[in-house]
Amino acid sequence: MKAYCLYCKTGSEEKLVYLLKKDMRDYLNMELDVIFPTRIMNQRKRGVWNKVVQPLLPGYMFIYLPDDVPFPLFIIKQERDAYKVLRYSDGSLELQDADLQYANWVYNHGGLLKPSTVVYKEGNLVKVLDGPLKDMEGRIIKLDRHHKRVVVGFMFAGKERRVNLSVEVIDLAPGEEVPRVNITDYQ
Repeated sequence: MKAYCLYCKTGSEEKLVYLLKKDMRDYLNMELDVIFPTRIMNQRKRGVWNKVVQPLLPGYMFIYLPDDVPFPLFIIKQERDAYKVLRYSDGSLELQDADLQYANWVYNHGGLLKPSTVVYKEGNLVKVLDGPLKDMEGRIIKLDRHHKRVVVGFMFAGKERRVNLSVEVIDLAPGEEVPRVNITDYQ
């Protein structure tokens, strides 16, 4: 599967996903996987915790095509809110290396990143028990237990990007060990 990154007007991503899928069905009689990555964030308002859906990368979306299908640039160009498909310096449109890994990570989670569960012990590293951060190739830069957020750094488009994601934090008492997770528990 090939992946591409589309730069578009911020705020019109959901409408553009609908229009691109519709155009692909109408013109080429095929389904197109277009994902606008979002995240579920824990947000406290007036002392009450709520889950809020926010864009992960505002103004960007990913397009996934089978290997044998050429990229339909004419469909992208006819949409007013689609600015351009990102290119590498050699002119290629298809995502490569770390960018492709990140796009596939988003695809594997359906474009919606839910809060991960992490275990935190004072003075030690953070261990991710489950959720999207468990299989991510990035590093946890900062853990904010008060706001239930974590700052994650990952490589995208040749630069390290920092993204805030929600986490459920489990504090361990002094002397308590990080629980071991059996793979069979999640199957």
